[in-house]
Amino acid sequence: MRLYANQFEAHINKTLAKCYLLVGDEPLQKQEAFDAILKKAREEGFTERERHLVDAKFQWYDLQNSSANLSLFAEKRIIDLHMPSGKPGQKGSHFLTEFVKSLPDDVLLIIRCDEWNMANDKTKWVKTIMDEGVFMRVYQPDNNELPKWMANRCRQIQLNIDTEAMGLLAYRLEGNLLAAAQELDKLKMRFGQQRLDIHALAGLVADNARFDVFRLSDALLSGDSARAIRILRSLQQNDTSPVVIHWALENLTRQLAELAFVRKKQGGIQKSDFQKMRIWPKQQATYQRVLNRLTMADFEQLLMLLTDIDLAIKGRHPGNPWQLIERWLMLFNQPHLMVS
Repeated sequence: MRLYANQFEAHINKTLAKCYLLVGDEPLQKQEAFDAILKKAREEGFTERERHLVDAKFQWYDLQNSSANLSLFAEKRIIDLHMPSGKPGQKGSHFLTEFVKSLPDDVLLIIRCDEWNMANDKTKWVKTIMDEGVFMRVYQPDNNELPKWMANRCRQIQLNIDTEAMGLLAYRLEGNLLAAAQELDKLKMRFGQQRLDIHALAGLVADNARFDVFRLSDALLSGDSARAIRILRSLQQNDTSPVVIHWALENLTRQLAELAFVRKKQGGIQKSDFQKMRIWPKQQATYQRVLNRLTMADFEQLLMLLTDIDLAIKGRHPGNPWQLIERWLMLFNQPHLMVS
């Protein structure tokens, strides 16, 4: 069957399927679905977990040999298959199709993919999983969906927040669920059962600006690389996920690149262009200054570097993600150092 993220909790509370395929690049919903499956599986006696990463070195016969030995063990086992590319190849497609059809009752298969092409939905191995188990694709919510998601999250963690304050948070977070979850958890720890209104939230945002991942954008836009790096190191020391930081930097870069394209096409940027991109009036002059300094080629280079950072976070690039992010911050305000 095919499930949407908002249907998953009801499903997992009732039953545990024999196999799951979780796909998409929104990390929070996918991780929470994965954690819920593991919790349900433990409740139903699955005591072992076997992990496999499908990368360039992976051989499908290793999984085949492993599965052939499953019957030798009495314990129920979870096979956790992480396939970042979402592409098993011809051999993998054939193996998964047959493997899913013949899964024994004491085996639970979970496949997680980061990249996903809609054409995959029509492949035989995916259709087999839909027939035999559960397929769920997660998406970044749009600006209309985020407040609904946040309201539900607040109910779950019993955070008492008014509509106006939630609107401000949603505006700042712009669809990033992982950042939203972290922010709401911090607010719950600080305020407990106390009602949180717009005034309390605004003060808190100002107090925590030095540690707030979104203040990276302010430091970058103002041209203060040293401050941006101090903020980054504080975030790292406070165990902020690099996924959140990557998202914020990519969002900023794409905003600027789109504005640069609009300016080139129209000969200038109108207030309505800023409004469409949810850029506040007091930020617009700063954006204009950055656009006067960086070229379309610079934005393309920055986006390419962000791709390397994303791969490093996922373990598919040899670099350290924190070091790569720090280098990116320097290059943003010193584009002459970029390799053309």
